[in-house]
Amino acid sequence: MCNRYNHRLFLFMVCLFGILLITGCERSNEKSSSIIPEEETIVVVNNTKISLSQFRKQLNIFLKQYSQFITIDEKQLSEIKKIVLQRMIDEEIIHQEAARKGINVSDKELKQFIQKSMAPSKESDFSLYLKNSIMTKEGWEKSLKHHLIQKNLVQKEVVAKIPITKREINSYYQIHRSDFTVASAYRIRNITLPTLEEATAIRNQIIRGKNFRFLVRKHSISPDKAQDGNLGYVKRGDLPLEMENAIFQLGFRKNKSRVSEVVRSQNGFHIFKLEKYRRKHRRSLNQVKQEIKKILIKQKWDSAYQKWIKRLKSNATISVDETMLSREQGF
Repeated sequence: MCNRYNHRLFLFMVCLFGILLITGCERSNEKSSSIIPEEETIVVVNNTKISLSQFRKQLNIFLKQYSQFITIDEKQLSEIKKIVLQRMIDEEIIHQEAARKGINVSDKELKQFIQKSMAPSKESDFSLYLKNSIMTKEGWEKSLKHHLIQKNLVQKEVVAKIPITKREINSYYQIHRSDFTVASAYRIRNITLPTLEEATAIRNQIIRGKNFRFLVRKHSISPDKAQDGNLGYVKRGDLPLEMENAIFQLGFRKNKSRVSEVVRSQNGFHIFKLEKYRRKHRRSLNQVKQEIKKILIKQKWDSAYQKWIKRLKSNATISVDETMLSREQGF
């Protein structure tokens, strides 16, 4: 559920602004000047024009998508217009930098990315999404290509250049040692039957030595049947209480068969088999250093990105028709 939500949110944000890579809208170092009024041009970025119609489209998308969350007044609309325009400027600057650096995406890469992006969605859901987002499929694919190009550029020019030292990694590990503690848990397999009578009969077969995985494949009605009933490691709090009690009562001491009694749930009648016990332990620094590095990069990302985009903007010539911007209502 969470993955699907994140997927849809990502696609929405791609469609909303082409690519929303920018979190800020600072303009202190822009080389701004008044431009000679020209029909349909609201901003010029290094001789590349952004038309009034392009701006209207992005502004209208924003207002439509967020209409239920915002109440538009004159002051708020003015701020929204500035944010939308700044994001369009930033995107154009990044696009120009990607072209200058020769960053591109092959048709094969784009196709693979589209397939991955589409995987969690049904065709009907996707069509409805495009309709609500005021996007064509071709426009969506074009936005994805821009996203990939800009993502590759940012990875090369920002993420890869964020310095992370061994001392920082060691310090983070020492301060957050408890975060790397792994709770004790049992590795469990499950078989689910529709009736108590069937579950009792199957349990008797297991006790007599019948292969548990074979019985799962043949009789289980649970989705985990596809994994031979494998639930992975289960710790306290992972499952409903009645299931947990049955599992944690097994132990390795008295119950040599390591097979639970029949446990009833809203999904049927369960039998659990305990396969392995994992003691509570702390993962070593070597095991988690790459994970810590990613955390530290994420912490430094915004600052590094803002410095990078600020530098690009300071070297760009950006001319905004402020009069046109203040007049434009976007409706």
